[in-house]
Amino acid sequence: MAERSELHEGMVVWTHRGEKLGHVVEVTDQGFIVEKGLLVWRKDYAVSLDDVREIVADEVYLSHGPDSLLSGPREIARPPRRTTH
Repeated sequence: MAERSELHEGMVVWTHRGEKLGHVVEVTDQGFIVEKGLLVWRKDYAVSLDDVREIVADEVYLSHGPDSLLSGPREIARPPRRTTH
Protein backbone atom coordinates (compact mmCIF):
# COMPACT_ATOMS: atom_id res chain seq x y z
CA MET A 1 0.00 0.00 0.00
CA ALA A 2 1.17 3.51 -0.81
CA GLU A 3 1.37 6.35 1.65
CA ARG A 4 -0.74 9.43 1.04
CA SER A 5 2.39 11.59 1.35
CA GLU A 6 3.89 9.88 -1.73
CA LEU A 7 1.09 11.14 -3.99
CA HIS A 8 0.60 14.53 -5.61
CA GLU A 9 -1.39 16.09 -8.42
CA GLY A 10 -0.07 15.51 -11.93
CA MET A 11 1.36 12.02 -11.38
CA VAL A 12 0.74 9.59 -14.27
CA VAL A 13 -1.32 6.52 -13.30
CA TRP A 14 -0.84 3.15 -15.02
CA THR A 15 -3.00 0.00 -14.89
CA HIS A 16 -1.66 -3.44 -14.02
CA ARG A 17 -1.27 -4.10 -17.77
CA GLY A 18 0.90 -1.05 -18.37
CA GLU A 19 -1.91 1.02 -19.92
CA LYS A 20 -2.03 4.70 -19.05
CA LEU A 21 -5.18 5.36 -17.02
CA GLY A 22 -4.71 9.11 -16.56
CA HIS A 23 -3.36 11.69 -14.10
CA VAL A 24 -3.86 12.31 -10.41
CA VAL A 25 -6.07 15.41 -10.08
CA GLU A 26 -6.75 15.26 -6.34
CA VAL A 27 -5.37 13.46 -3.30
CA THR A 28 -7.97 12.60 -0.64
CA ASP A 29 -7.81 11.06 2.83
CA GLN A 30 -8.78 7.63 1.45
CA GLY A 31 -6.83 7.71 -1.81
CA PHE A 32 -6.84 9.86 -4.92
CA ILE A 33 -8.86 10.88 -7.98
CA VAL A 34 -7.61 9.99 -11.45
CA GLU A 35 -8.80 11.94 -14.49
CA LYS A 36 -8.89 10.06 -17.78
CA GLY A 37 -9.64 11.71 -21.11
CA LEU A 38 -10.52 15.26 -22.03
CA LEU A 39 -13.64 17.41 -22.14
CA VAL A 40 -16.68 15.37 -23.23
CA TRP A 41 -14.93 12.00 -22.90
CA ARG A 42 -13.49 12.74 -19.47
CA LYS A 43 -14.02 10.21 -16.69
CA ASP A 44 -12.82 10.41 -13.13
CA TYR A 45 -11.93 7.41 -10.99
CA ALA A 46 -11.67 7.16 -7.21
CA VAL A 47 -8.68 5.00 -6.32
CA SER A 48 -7.92 3.64 -2.86
CA LEU A 49 -4.38 3.63 -1.50
CA ASP A 50 -4.80 -0.15 -1.22
CA ASP A 51 -5.09 -0.31 -5.04
CA VAL A 52 -1.54 0.99 -5.56
CA ARG A 53 1.07 -1.66 -6.37
CA GLU A 54 4.01 0.78 -6.40
CA ILE A 55 5.10 4.35 -7.02
CA VAL A 56 8.21 4.89 -9.13
CA ALA A 57 9.60 8.23 -10.35
CA ASP A 58 6.33 10.19 -10.06
CA GLU A 59 4.31 7.40 -11.66
CA VAL A 60 1.64 5.33 -9.91
CA TYR A 61 1.19 1.65 -10.84
CA LEU A 62 -2.09 0.01 -9.88
CA SER A 63 -2.78 -3.61 -8.97
CA HIS A 64 -5.59 -3.81 -11.56
CA GLY A 65 -7.39 -1.90 -14.31
CA PRO A 66 -10.49 0.31 -14.47
CA ASP A 67 -12.66 -2.60 -15.62
CA SER A 68 -12.35 -4.49 -12.33
CA LEU A 69 -15.76 -5.15 -10.79
CA LEU A 70 -14.65 -6.25 -7.34
CA SER A 71 -12.15 -3.54 -6.56
CA GLY A 72 -11.26 0.02 -7.65
CA PRO A 73 -10.73 2.21 -9.41
CA ARG A 74 -14.39 3.19 -9.33
CA GLU A 75 -15.77 5.71 -11.79
CA ILE A 76 -17.28 8.70 -10.00
CA ALA A 77 -19.37 11.66 -11.01
CA ARG A 78 -17.66 14.99 -10.41
CA PRO A 79 -18.91 18.47 -11.11
CA PRO A 80 -17.58 20.03 -14.32
CA ARG A 81 -14.49 22.15 -13.97
CA ARG A 82 -15.07 25.85 -13.74
CA THR A 83 -13.31 27.90 -16.35
CA THR A 84 -12.28 31.50 -15.93
CA HIS A 85 -12.31 34.02 -18.74
